Amino acid sequence: MKKTLIAAAVITTLGATSAQAATIAETDSTKVDMYGRINLMLQSDDGTNGIEDNGSRIGFKASDQISEDLEAFARAEFRFNGDERQRPSKGNDVFDDLRNTYAGFEGSFGKVTVGNFDSIYYQATSSVLDVMENAGYRAFNSGSTNARGDTLAFETADLGGMQFGLSAKHAPETATADEAWGLQAYGQFSAGENLSLALAFDQNIEELDGGADSDPIIGAQATYSMDALTASALVESSGDYLHLGASAAYGYGMGDIYGLVSMVDDSNESGMDLALGANYKFSSSLRTYAEFAMGNDKEAMSLGDKSITTVGLRYDW
Repeated sequence: MKKTLIAAAVITTLGATSAQAATIAETDSTKVDMYGRINLMLQSDDGTNGIEDNGSRIGFKASDQISEDLEAFARAEFRFNGDERQRPSKGNDVFDDLRNTYAGFEGSFGKVTVGNFDSIYYQATSSVLDVMENAGYRAFNSGSTNARGDTLAFETADLGGMQFGLSAKHAPETATADEAWGLQAYGQFSAGENLSLALAFDQNIEELDGGADSDPIIGAQATYSMDALTASALVESSGDYLHLGASAAYGYGMGDIYGLVSMVDDSNESGMDLALGANYKFSSSLRTYAEFAMGNDKEAMSLGDKSITTVGLRYDW
């Protein structure tokens, strides 16, 4: 059971970017693929309308078969704003976000990854709520928290339906803080053909949070998939904060219907975010989607007391 299988049904249903990756170079032992996405949307943010980019990107993945039981890999991904012209001569950055730049190796022992990548906490647990194209998703660790840079991770191979991982992110010494390493860990478990469970921990040290008071984050998720339906539940705790969430996705043949509900309580008050969406797939590469998300709380990590409506067009290669 590999890490990606925990939410594999969600990823398969909603589609992954690299599914249409094209091989641009290949030898007996080495392979280089290129992938990308153009994602444009018309968004109405509580009545404010605009055409915006929604995560357009281009990336490269490489692998090298060192031996029968050892493979090296690398990846580099670049984000850009695809909704308008960007010119360096006008002071614009063509690529405005460097994501997923890492290298490593894997074999029967497991996998070692070094560099800039989503947190292993997110990959094991909170990613199960990340089903929307645009607004609605939130988590105490949503992927970038204490990750995406200066990180080393080790993940075991399948251990008879179980898998474990450990990562450490480096925080260099500064004028106000000592050098430190922020740890994350997870355990994933297969409970039959349809049910998978995961538990994750993020040390969430203050040296990685700008010196602010930080509490450890603990999360657990359960995912059940059957035919075209996938449903997940997530529980997170950090200090006085509690997060309860659930998501579902159903493939109806020509596309997907999906949504989530998320409630956060800080021991004084609670707030809820809701999101619902659907897409229509013209092909394996091209889809259009429509989504609605709304919130009723003021937490910084939530939508706030407003609604967001999105209509978009996405092409993957």
